[in-house]
Amino acid sequence: MARKQKLQGIQRRWMVNNLSYIVLVVALAVVIYSVGMVNYYYNNVRENMTSRALLNTRYFNDSITSFDSFYHNARRQTMEYGADGQIERQALTADGRILFSYSGLPAGMMPGTPDIERAVQENKTQNFIGNDPVTGERIMSVSSPVVAGGAQVVGVMRYVTSLARIDRELITQCGMVALLGLSIILFLLITNAYFIRSIVTPLREITDITKQITKGGYGVRIDKKYEDEIGELCNSINEMSAEIARSEKIKNEFISSVSHELRTPLTAIIGWGETLTAVGAANEEDVQKGIGIILKETRRLSKMVEELLDFARMESGRFTLFMEEMDLKAELEETLFMYAETFKKQAIVLDYTQNDHDIFISGDRERLKQVFFNILDNAVKHGKGGKIEVDADCDKEYATITIRDYGEGIPEEELPYVKMKFYKGTSKVTGSGIGLAVSDEIINLHSGELNIGSVYGEGTTVTIRLPLQKRESEPAETKEEGEIE
Repeated sequence: MARKQKLQGIQRRWMVNNLSYIVLVVALAVVIYSVGMVNYYYNNVRENMTSRALLNTRYFNDSITSFDSFYHNARRQTMEYGADGQIERQALTADGRILFSYSGLPAGMMPGTPDIERAVQENKTQNFIGNDPVTGERIMSVSSPVVAGGAQVVGVMRYVTSLARIDRELITQCGMVALLGLSIILFLLITNAYFIRSIVTPLREITDITKQITKGGYGVRIDKKYEDEIGELCNSINEMSAEIARSEKIKNEFISSVSHELRTPLTAIIGWGETLTAVGAANEEDVQKGIGIILKETRRLSKMVEELLDFARMESGRFTLFMEEMDLKAELEETLFMYAETFKKQAIVLDYTQNDHDIFISGDRERLKQVFFNILDNAVKHGKGGKIEVDADCDKEYATITIRDYGEGIPEEELPYVKMKFYKGTSKVTGSGIGLAVSDEIINLHSGELNIGSVYGEGTTVTIRLPLQKRESEPAETKEEGEIE
């Protein structure tokens, strides 16, 4: 329910934030259009009436000299030419009383609009828009003063029209514009609702899938429906789900493998311990055999525990190195010497090619020996007898150690994962599956690279590249070859 309310909140915020601006813009456009139309219509009518009033009063001003002459001329002008379309012409006295009206308003009546008084007082054409004081009808009137002899205002020519028809036309047009604006808002509301739903619905599906993953449903996938950011998010979550599923599988296999690896030597140690306790020192051959097995399995346990401790340090960020200047080739050769007995027992021929000069780097002696041991141990386990080639060389910047076996090799599809923690692939060889992960971390901490290449059925090559310690002289590139069996 909380998730649904949250998504509704996203949808609501989107709609409110997005549509509020749209509604504001549309409403502003409707208002601006309506005001513009009102001004346009009213200005056209006012300019038309003003031009008529000025033209008529100019005629009177040029032809009359007194009120009497205005009276006679105004009667003829008003009664004979008093109406022009919807505009009515009226002649008024200087005090604002009607002399003549084409519509038959009684003489002496006062229209009472303020444009009449202002026209007389200011001797200037004035206009008025509003309700008629007599009828209450909305009108527009234009009043222009008539001056006799160029000095005295003797009357007013007034043009009047009803605004009812214009207002109806304006209401119709503004209503149509408002309806158009409302239609635009409704259309945008629908399209925005569809758009936000196209985002919210996949997000709900993604949320459901991530909850399944959280509860342990590793490997579940989201159907990708969009080729956009949502689609990319689905791809990322699918990849994450697959990666978690694979990591979970590797972890379970690791736990199973470690349990087996621990149980086997412990069983042997306990079994031979009980045997030796029972037989005592009576049979010297059995005692020596039992002690040998116990020591062998104890070393095996010790190596496994050390790998697990290294892995724990690596995961917690407490994996540290004790760096010093060292001869890499000397440490490699010491490791090979320590492994000589193992090579002999496994009938493995070691082909060691070395650079004629020392190879100095800045590194941790014990950790690098650990890397060499791990790689050689894998080569012995997977090499199935035969031959192992080791090469030590360098250029101006890097030292390169290459170790190759001619064993079963690694399947191509497993090669990208062999350095990952707990990964053992399809191999049935015993081990914890973290040796290469620890070795890779050690080399990375030395600012180097550990690369693994393999051809299935032909063997595996491990290449270690480490930066050289800067020295005054560069080593020559001569080599010596030798074999150790």
